[in-house]
Amino acid sequence: MRVLITVYPAVAHLYPVVPYAWALQSAGHEVRVASHAGFADTIASTGLVPVALGDAGSPEPRLRDDARQPPTPENVNAYARAMGLSPEEREHWIAFYQWNLNPASDYVRADLPDAPDLVEFARAWRPDLVLWDLVFPAGAVAARAAGAAHGRLLGSNLDYFAFSQERLAAHRDAVRSAGLATDPLGDLVRPLAERYGMTVDDELLLGQFTVDPLPKGLSLSTATSKVAVRKVPYTGASVFPRWLYARPQGRPRVALSLGESTRRYVAGDWGRTPKLLAALAELDVEVVATLSPLQLEAVGTLPDNVRAIEWVPLTQLLPTCDVLVHHGGMGTLSSAIAAGIPQLVCDTDDSLLFRPASAAPAEADSGTYRAGREFGAETGQAAEEAAGWLHPEKNLLATPCASYVTDQGAGVRLDHQKQSVEEIRADIHRVLSEPAFREAATRLRDTWQAIPSPAEIVPALVALADRRP
Repeated sequence: MRVLITVYPAVAHLYPVVPYAWALQSAGHEVRVASHAGFADTIASTGLVPVALGDAGSPEPRLRDDARQPPTPENVNAYARAMGLSPEEREHWIAFYQWNLNPASDYVRADLPDAPDLVEFARAWRPDLVLWDLVFPAGAVAARAAGAAHGRLLGSNLDYFAFSQERLAAHRDAVRSAGLATDPLGDLVRPLAERYGMTVDDELLLGQFTVDPLPKGLSLSTATSKVAVRKVPYTGASVFPRWLYARPQGRPRVALSLGESTRRYVAGDWGRTPKLLAALAELDVEVVATLSPLQLEAVGTLPDNVRAIEWVPLTQLLPTCDVLVHHGGMGTLSSAIAAGIPQLVCDTDDSLLFRPASAAPAEADSGTYRAGREFGAETGQAAEEAAGWLHPEKNLLATPCASYVTDQGAGVRLDHQKQSVEEIRADIHRVLSEPAFREAATRLRDTWQAIPSPAEIVPALVALADRRP
């Protein structure tokens, strides 16, 4: 069969779906991966065939002056109050409404060429199945236009979309009475859908099924139909360095990785990097820190036991390590689980809520989110001149990842805001020295390995494609 996959143009969205694409391709199916034309070379570097949307020479939608910006905190909280959300539910709502609707708005615009290019390609190529990135809902429109079956790929995200759509539906009258739009996601998709004579319904917004790589205890409970799959780590291909051929002798190796996203737009990493390195400096360990120059900006001299390297695939590094200290990203979490090593997950008590930077003191500027830089744009006048928003001092998924690891007994939570250097050092030493953490990490790896692999779900995907009208 023919399978069309759509991804947001960022490696954090592409890499999680590469194992699915290769599983389908290796089973003999034709696979194409569609995204912005400027991202085509990155897709091709994974061994997959890209479909270029839009003009590679034009700015990505997120860099345009008319790109959707985060709603105000007042608007976000108005919804939470109208729906009567608990504190935990409110955080899931923020992740959907203030974080994820922004990228979801970029490639569903009827006034830009990318989404129409996708529909045109789908009509011409006639895929049997479309698998679309959670924040690339134009994939559903293209599938319906081509008469294909379609499902969502959660990638490295929790299903904040289905969670929030279900809450909005359950409290529609209260939301409407509060003077709020009852279907923000539908409002984004509707102009494109109506261009092709389609009605916006739950299937168009949430797919016919969802490929969910998250185990019980981490995934959100929703009413959507799910295809469970193991999240196989893929972190790119590069030459295997000689120093990673074997584990170090004489002392433990600690990996420090703080993510692919904030390394591009948060100078100094909110002061977290210097604190972590200071804690590690006094331990008898070898540290491999995969940090960008921006993350190292506030660090003076590196400790003698730290090797700083901007990039090395975690799938190469972690099998040689005893512990991973990380930012709480889903891809990093799964890489550590696959390696069977304990984790220390950086998290804070901050809400995920964005706040306008103009309302904060100037000294907070190192934590400023610049519109247009969240998804990989590192330079350019548009990025520099965009309005600023204060970013919470943690990854979007830090809290669920930290909770999952600690609930499983496979690690501990670190809070750079509240813990001293000495307290962080003690936690790292404890995870390194107490066998219970390694034993729990081994059990966690075994649990994940029992989930069907990408290759094992290919027959289920074929059956779902065959059910289309």
